[in-house]
Amino acid sequence: MEQLQMIDTVKSIAQKDENVSAVLMYGPFTKGEGDWYSDIEFYIFLKEKETFPAEDWVSQIHPVAMYFTNEYGSEVAVFENMIRGEFHFLTMDEIKIIKSWEGFVAFSDFDKMKLVDKDGLLADTLHQIKIKSPDRATNDNILWLSQSLLNVLLTTNNLIKREEFAHAYHSLVIVQKYLLWLIRIATNQTRHWESPTKSLEKDIDKGWYSEFKRTTSDLDLENIKIAFQNSLELSEKLFDKLNVELKLKQILKRIG
Repeated sequence: MEQLQMIDTVKSIAQKDENVSAVLMYGPFTKGEGDWYSDIEFYIFLKEKETFPAEDWVSQIHPVAMYFTNEYGSEVAVFENMIRGEFHFLTMDEIKIIKSWEGFVAFSDFDKMKLVDKDGLLADTLHQIKIKSPDRATNDNILWLSQSLLNVLLTTNNLIKREEFAHAYHSLVIVQKYLLWLIRIATNQTRHWESPTKSLEKDIDKGWYSEFKRTTSDLDLENIKIAFQNSLELSEKLFDKLNVELKLKQILKRIG
């Protein structure tokens, strides 16, 4: 597939570029999940960044149709072959950012992530990481997710009562995010934690998927109300299954 060829090209360009010290790849191709529709994603660590021509550098990989910086600070390339690439260009001094992810993200195989490492700094940083896959099912995490869910359920309920239907629809999407995280804990399917909708059709069984589906809606008022009530019911089921403390269950009933 074209993405693999482009990844090889990134590696080749970086190896030849004296200004590039290291390249860390992340995303589906480091997890064995890449396919024809996957993005390619990199952190590129430079010796000198101030005058570095990022777009020109990326254009060497494949002709670029569009290049911009998104709302998260990633430099995004949409290539002419309609493959997306995300790039973070940082200095060598900023390589410690990788260590700051420990405990928050699940790391792939380090050998697959470490695309280029001319000075050994990337290997040194990765070897400092002890927690490759955080435990998502801790009591503290379940408590935080339950509190966050209650918070956005109350907001959604108020928006429905205020008849701000578009706003309620958007708030319901946030409800669904917390429900999915709790479902993943309840079903021991935390692999795709950072993007809880990813591969959901494969990760959870049909029963849970059907219950989650009932929490989704279009912009029709009655459908939003039904989806919200279904969200409350699913929340109650999850709170029972995960032994959420009684105080939070009582708050949930008050919202309903």
